[in-house]
Parts: sequence; structure tokens; C-alpha cells
Amino acid sequence: MTQTSTATQSFDPARRFVRVTGINPRGFVEFEFAVGLPEMCVELALPPDAFAAFCAAQNAARLDDPADAESL
Repeated sequence: MTQTSTATQSFDPARRFVRVTGINPRGFVEFEFAVGLPEMCVELALPPDAFAAFCAAQNAARLDDPADAESL
């Protein structure tokens, strides 16, 4: 797999990314959210319905396998 380094990628603030990292004991979706470059992210947690609405509102590309999170 070829990976492009951050130095050669252009920063595009219109690009949004999410990567689900887990579901916590309270049922919240834990995920990373990034703007422009997937390497620069913040960790967030939302209830499943709010997570789905957040992703839709941000038009975010999923970096994890969405099939892994079908139960959200």
C-alpha cells in the first residue's frame, strides 16, 4: 500500500473525515474527526443518532470500515 506523506498532500478545509474508534460502555460512539487532513484530528464521543447526524451535516468521509459500525 502506498501512502502519501502529509508534506505532499494539499490541505483542503472542505474535506472532512471520521474514524470510529469504539463504542464506550454508555453506548456513545467514540471517533476521530478531522478537517483537511486525516492525520490532524480531535477525539469526540456522541450518541449513535447524533453521530449519524454529525457525519451527514459534515459530509464526512469514513476512514474506518462502515460495515464494522452497522449497528450504530
